[in-house]
Amino acid sequence: MRLPIINIGNSRGIRIPQAILKQVSFKEETELEVVDGKIVLSRLSGPEIVPDFTSLSQMNDATIQRMLRKISGTDLITALIDADRETKEAVYRNLSERVKNYIIPKVEKLEQGDIRDLFIERSRILISEAFMEVLNE
Repeated sequence: MRLPIINIGNSRGIRIPQAILKQVSFKEETELEVVDGKIVLSRLSGPEIVPDFTSLSQMNDATIQRMLRKISGTDLITALIDADRETKEAVYRNLSERVKNYIIPKVEKLEQGDIRDLFIERSRILISEAFMEVLNE
């Protein structure tokens, strides 16, 4: 959809059609950020959502993506073990194909194992992440 850029006082902006606003449940305010040269508008989490792991599936994709940038792959894999389907789907749809192809098999493998497997795999992932940091220096 193309929208004209219009003058709004001393600023410039766009008008967002009501039908679009209803689809994304924007209220009185929205969060705006620039990501990779794109303007991203995000719905603010309302007070009805308690920001914890179990409410992740209720959050919008931009919020999930910002959260994913702040955690390690190791912690993400560990947290997804035995998580509910909606939470996993919310996370997986916000991952690149490459990362998704890495994480899903690890989660599935650890869901079948015991606590010993979890500790071993977590340590191996931490070491792999350390190698990647060293190589990227």
